[in-house]
Amino acid sequence: MRDVRDTIARPSLDTYYQVNFSFGNFDKWLAEVDDADGPNSKKRTQARGFKQKMSLLCTQAEIPGTSFVESTVVGHHQGIQESFPQLRNYPPLNLVFYVDADHVVLEVLETWMSYINPIQTRQRNINAYSRFNYPDNYKEIIHLAKFERDTFIDDRSKGDYSTRVTNYEFVNVWPSNLTSMRLAYGDSNVLKCNIQFLYDRFFTSFHKVENGERPVNTLVGVVNSKDQQGFPIFKDTNGKDVKPDFSGQTINPKYQIGDGAGFI
Repeated sequence: MRDVRDTIARPSLDTYYQVNFSFGNFDKWLAEVDDADGPNSKKRTQARGFKQKMSLLCTQAEIPGTSFVESTVVGHHQGIQESFPQLRNYPPLNLVFYVDADHVVLEVLETWMSYINPIQTRQRNINAYSRFNYPDNYKEIIHLAKFERDTFIDDRSKGDYSTRVTNYEFVNVWPSNLTSMRLAYGDSNVLKCNIQFLYDRFFTSFHKVENGERPVNTLVGVVNSKDQQGFPIFKDTNGKDVKPDFSGQTINPKYQIGDGAGFI
């Protein structure tokens, strides 16, 4: 047991993650409802902005997998059948959100999907028709970071080693399927929204990220894994820094992880 204890005693936990919505085109597809009472208003987002509110309400995420479409070749070598990769497939990204009482998450997703395929005339007209917008105007970038309980804790008693942060950058993301949500009388439950995103590809970074300051405990003495200081800073499609702002906590500006086209 002493020989294998250090190897098997540190499993990865699925509750420590962060989804960051590095949207750079939302000023286009959210323009019609982005006003004083829109989904990005301070009142409805509690002065956090809709991207940070969606990040905090994202209750389930997925580490993506991938697969190859292979082609079979016969005859290059006598009596041997060979397989070669021909195309790489990327599965959809499925996210689950808690729906807030202001319905910000629902309005953002519905507005996004309506912009992709808008009705060109009055919706109730019998001769109404739709036309798709250009992909460059609605495709976005989403970042997913998987860390562990001790990633942002500077414990010198353990030496210089610290758990790494694994980062995923999804390129050209767009919502493809918003699942229906069941409403019913009876016991009350938190309403959840399931959304499926398609994307062109993703990039992965397993390199070591320096730790930031220690996390700040909440009022009840619980450290929320999504409220860590020193969380990596990403860039959106326009090259602007995307800095999650968690309850006034400071973010160390030296964590530059993504540049919108992959990790550096």
